[in-house]
Amino acid sequence: MNQIKTAGIISSVAAIVILNGCAGHERIVTRHVQFANAQIGEVRAMTFNIRVDTFLDGLNRWGKRKDIVFDILADHTADVVGVQEALYHQVQQIRQALPQYSNYAAGRTDGKQKGESCAIFYRKDRFVLDDFGTFWFSDTPAMPGSKDWGNIWPRICSWVHLIETRTGAGLYVYNVHLAVFSQNSRKKSMELLVKRIAARKNASPFIVIGDFNMKLNNPAMKHLYNAGMVDAWQSANSRRHVFATKSLSSGPKIDHISLSDGIVAVEAKVDRRKTNGRRPSDHFPVIAKIRIPIWETAFARTLGQQPQSY
Repeated sequence: MNQIKTAGIISSVAAIVILNGCAGHERIVTRHVQFANAQIGEVRAMTFNIRVDTFLDGLNRWGKRKDIVFDILADHTADVVGVQEALYHQVQQIRQALPQYSNYAAGRTDGKQKGESCAIFYRKDRFVLDDFGTFWFSDTPAMPGSKDWGNIWPRICSWVHLIETRTGAGLYVYNVHLAVFSQNSRKKSMELLVKRIAARKNASPFIVIGDFNMKLNNPAMKHLYNAGMVDAWQSANSRRHVFATKSLSSGPKIDHISLSDGIVAVEAKVDRRKTNGRRPSDHFPVIAKIRIPIWETAFARTLGQQPQSY
């Protein structure tokens, strides 16, 4: 009897090892992203909370929905993408599925690979990474894992400064994931974000993308507006219904793309698709096509001609 029990335990352990080994070497199908021609100064930006990989999701865990996420990213052919809640292996799998992108990411726990990240992906045929960093929304923003102001978990902003290869023009991209429960944290986070943007090394235009966990009319958002920023959705769709990004039927739009002064939103939309009845995440992505007129005029002045397509 003991031999049977022992054999059963050994078999179970072996099965777990095999399953874990398979999970660690999941087959990732590479997507071919066909980027559309764009005018000089035109950029497609996306923000997408892909939801952390957690066993609590059961049948809706990352392994069951990751291909939907990969397809969405490939379909929208964005130039820059900010994802939130991405663990290290999720970031790596996106890189495998979409090799046309490079990325910068830092885990919120240690500033390296531990914990959720606000990863930024960018087209490596169009941009080169000039500078990057991450700061924590706390009284000690340079300290990895720090949390204050009512944060239950560390909250971060990761940012990059990208240089477009053809024009030499620069663009800052800030990717944020703010507190769910603390209004005080959201307010102080926006104050710190605005200070950090103002202290950036050069005057390149910038966008702020992410999961803000608040609607546009939240008082904490006024700090962005006072800094001259505009929301891409409101700019492009001032008279259209605001689609929720957190619920299928109703609820708030809490994922935003904000633009610095001088950037124009040409269009903005929310992708609310399901595949075979399955949602890609507990959020829907927001996509915006924007124009950066200063890029257009600078490039045209350099060549002595009208702006061309990229």
